[in-house]
Amino acid sequence: MVEVDLDAPQLEDGYYEIWLIDRDVVGMVTLGVVRPGTQTFELPAGLDLGEFPLVDVSVEPLDGDPTHSGVSVARGELDA
Repeated sequence: MVEVDLDAPQLEDGYYEIWLIDRDVVGMVTLGVVRPGTQTFELPAGLDLGEFPLVDVSVEPLDGDPTHSGVSVARGELDA
């Protein structure tokens, strides 16, 4: 489980998404949509946090593109 406390304003024309990212910032796994406040996310079965130690919150536009927008509002390393 990963607990996130996002201190950010509500978005009117997009949403926040939480990701786990590898150290090369190439491989990414989405954990889902995150809202301001505290939320807990279940990790995918079999995911190795050693391979994806970075947690990132991005701002995603409502454009139907499921990939990371490239706009991050928070990033840090997980304590495994």
